This record gives sequence, C-alpha cells and structure tokens, in this order.
Amino acid sequence: MRAGVLALVALVSPALLAGCSSTQDKAARKRAEAKTIVQQKGLEVARTNPGVKVLGSQVLHDEYGTAAVVELRNRTKADMVAVPVAIDVADADGKSVFRNDAPGLEPSLVSAALLPARERVVWVNNQVAAAGKPVSLTVRVGKAKRRAPRRVPRIEVSGLRAHRDRDGPSVTGVIRNRSKIAQKRLTVYGVARRGDRVVAAGRAVIDRLDPDPTPKPVHFTIYFIGDPTGAQLDVFAPPVTLS
Repeated sequence: MRAGVLALVALVSPALLAGCSSTQDKAARKRAEAKTIVQQKGLEVARTNPGVKVLGSQVLHDEYGTAAVVELRNRTKADMVAVPVAIDVADADGKSVFRNDAPGLEPSLVSAALLPARERVVWVNNQVAAAGKPVSLTVRVGKAKRRAPRRVPRIEVSGLRAHRDRDGPSVTGVIRNRSKIAQKRLTVYGVARRGDRVVAAGRAVIDRLDPDPTPKPVHFTIYFIGDPTGAQLDVFAPPVTLS
C-alpha cells in the first residue's frame, strides 16, 4: 500500500475456565470486556474544543487517492495531547461521502498527537475512502485526552529529497529521536504549499523509533496526494510517546 497504514484490531474472547467461576471472577471479566468494547468505539466529538481554532481545511484528490488536510491553532498557554479531530467529507451536493468515525482506526487518523501552546499544526488524513467525489470538508475538534508533560521529546527530520516515479511524487528523509523516550507508531507528515494553499500532502508511519542515540539512521518515504512541483515543502513528526 502506498498510503498510510490502518490499524486492524481483533477482539479476542477470554478463554473458558474449567469449573465454576466466582462472582468476582465474572465481574472482573465483564469489566475487561467492557473496556475492550469502549476502545473499539468509533470517534465521536460531542463538544468542540474552545481552545483550538480551525484555521483552514481542504480536500486533495488525485489518481492516487484522497487526503484531508486540517490546519489547527492551539490558542491556549498549555500543550494539548491526543486531540480528537473528526472530519466529514462531502460531495458537490453536500452529501457526506466519508467520516473518520469507523471503529478500530489508528489514533493518528482520528486525533492530533500534540498541539503545542500558541502554535499552528497541520494534520493530514490520507486514508479518506470516499464513496463519491470529495469536494468539501467539515472539521470538529474535541478536547485533549491527556495533559502534556513539562518537556516533550524532540524529533528531528533531515536530508529531504524529492522524487517522482510511477507511484507518483514523494519525499524521502532521515528521522532522529533526540530524546530518551522511544516512539511507537510515529507519524511523519508532509505538506507542500504554494502561497497560503496546500497543494499536496501525505504521511508515513514509523513503527518504532529508538531513543537517542539512535543506533542507525531511520529513513522514511512520504507519498503525496496532489502535485508538490515547485511548492514549498514542510515535513514534521510530532512525538506520540511523551513519557
């Protein structure tokens, strides 16, 4: 697959126990099952986050797929962690053709890992499987799920090189973890701008990025949806494991 990876999560039933289970055992099992079901619930933003402003949103579409691009600003003095981002993609008639509310989606497809205080962040979902031709995008941002620590890990991206082949335009680079905290399922975002408009976007997922000093260089490839030719490129990787 040239696009990012969806997390496929299986529900596993608890093993059958021999003999009679106590009331406490049954209660504990029900609690565990209920927790699993909650984790599988699709994204739902009942109340929007007043501390986050949606600066812009757009849909990119080409022969390689569809991507939703959202630019956010944290208007508060505190970093926000795991901020839900609900998107609703519509066609020219205003009919919804995609929502990122299916159960089991990878966290990076339903939330922004980190919104630093007073800063702008671009979030990309390149897994938009629209049922029709996507035209517009509606965004709802929920409240942060966790508080950020005083210091967050620093992730460094370097050595960017643009490419174009039969799979379309892409950019490669090297990513380094400048902290002592290993990163798991780290998402690297890439956006290309002409003026104020994003003309191409993509993402890559790194399964694990070891802590500093990283034993060897870790390379990534971002495939773009849209045309980044002649545009200004911005690649970044917000940390997902903060402590």
